Amino acid sequence: MVKKVMKARQTGKGIQDAVLRRLSCFDATDLGPHATALFHELTYTAAAGLPLATVILAASIVDVVQREWVGPVSCLDAATFSQAGSTASLSWLRGRRNHLVHHVGPSDGLMGESDAGLWLADDAERAIITLLDFLDDLQLS
Repeated sequence: MVKKVMKARQTGKGIQDAVLRRLSCFDATDLGPHATALFHELTYTAAAGLPLATVILAASIVDVVQREWVGPVSCLDAATFSQAGSTASLSWLRGRRNHLVHHVGPSDGLMGESDAGLWLADDAERAIITLLDFLDDLQLS
């Protein structure tokens, strides 16, 4: 069973180059030290093709940016945060991360499905895009 699940994940596609380029072009220096450290880890996990870690880190970065009041982000007001990013996308990201981390039942992509690798890569791309759209809306630079 374990080999079957591993094989399903390995047969998936990787994250699209355009998404990885957008991620690598983001200047994380405007984030606080905690968010910056997580962001650098995210770039490595995404490039390495680790979709679960990518989703978890992307959601964690959103949470940290909203709470880490140091650096340029500390100058932003609550209205800016409330309008940043798509509420639906951010909600999906938080829900997907929580479903992966706090197992409460079966989860798409983790049940040995033949398309699991494709689904997980799509989730990772969506997580990166959601994070970057949120950060872009904050206009830190």
